[in-house]
Amino acid sequence: MDELIEDILETIGGYREEDVNWAFKGMSAERVKNWINQFDEEDREFLLNELKHILPKSYLSKEDTLETFGGEFEVLRKDFGYETVNDFLDETRFLDCQEELKSQKVLLGLIDEVLFEKYGYRIKDCGKKEIKNWLYIDDVLASGKTFKDDIIEEIQKYGNEEFKESRIRIIASFFILHTWAVVNVPYAIAQSVGVELEKEKRISFYRVSEIENNPRINAYNPSPKFNHVYPLKGQEGEEFLDFIEAAFDRQYPMGQEQFAFRDPNYPKEEKFYSSKENRIRYENILLNKGIEIIKSIDELRARGIRPLGMAPSSYKTLGTGSHFFTWRNISNTCPLVFWWGANDWQPLFPVKNRGNG
Repeated sequence: MDELIEDILETIGGYREEDVNWAFKGMSAERVKNWINQFDEEDREFLLNELKHILPKSYLSKEDTLETFGGEFEVLRKDFGYETVNDFLDETRFLDCQEELKSQKVLLGLIDEVLFEKYGYRIKDCGKKEIKNWLYIDDVLASGKTFKDDIIEEIQKYGNEEFKESRIRIIASFFILHTWAVVNVPYAIAQSVGVELEKEKRISFYRVSEIENNPRINAYNPSPKFNHVYPLKGQEGEEFLDFIEAAFDRQYPMGQEQFAFRDPNYPKEEKFYSSKENRIRYENILLNKGIEIIKSIDELRARGIRPLGMAPSSYKTLGTGSHFFTWRNISNTCPLVFWWGANDWQPLFPVKNRGNG
């Protein structure tokens, strides 16, 4: 097992290495060992083997991610018909919507360095000509609520009618993008401000990694990879859904229950986990341990808490199930076993600047 732990550290050893201090001593063999020992003994080696297979595809290192982001400006130049990246930057405003210590502020600082190194521009130098693009950068688009709220607020500050007439394009770029949110968010924005961004081809999404979690199987989504944690229907999952529905007084019915469990016919070909059978076992272990964590909480306060990660509070589902991680933080849409840090549970990826919800 020690060799497996060392193999995993080869991938995730740089997690939050810039934050190492007395409270967070960094990623280590001891941390991985303490985390895995919280699972049943017969599951430990299996989990480590599966993580060894999955993590190289789902952990975003700083170097690789910033290299991708640096190259993205050339893609944007080409996609939007500019002669040079500098021409694109001259007509682009970087949106800065979030509070200090939130992910967007940190990422804008990193992108500022990338721009200066590659193009000799700082973010403050951009948008000196007529603004034709709003560029929104963040680490994760999961439910899409933060992005939706930020864009609606920016449009309202600009003026709904003025924005309609401006033809300004919104370019949304994320480290990790969930496809279900991409489907839902433009509609929600249109409902709020009356601008059909998608229909008018005024919104574009870019990403380093994509989580194909849209559960609606149709002509537009015929064969999703489901490269996240999305278990089949089972007794434990069904009992938890009843439990979470009864845990809070609600002024509205819970929805999306038809998408709580994965269709056993998908993915058509397993390319994320090591095998179809191992996927089922892995997902059930994370689900059951997440349920155990939730039931150890004395008083539930977060309506969106789910064993497989935070979800919209109105969703009668098991969680978002994200299985992608960045070097700088972990999304609370990932399964609880990875980030929960209370009730005697030790996380593999301790959270930065966020409580347990």
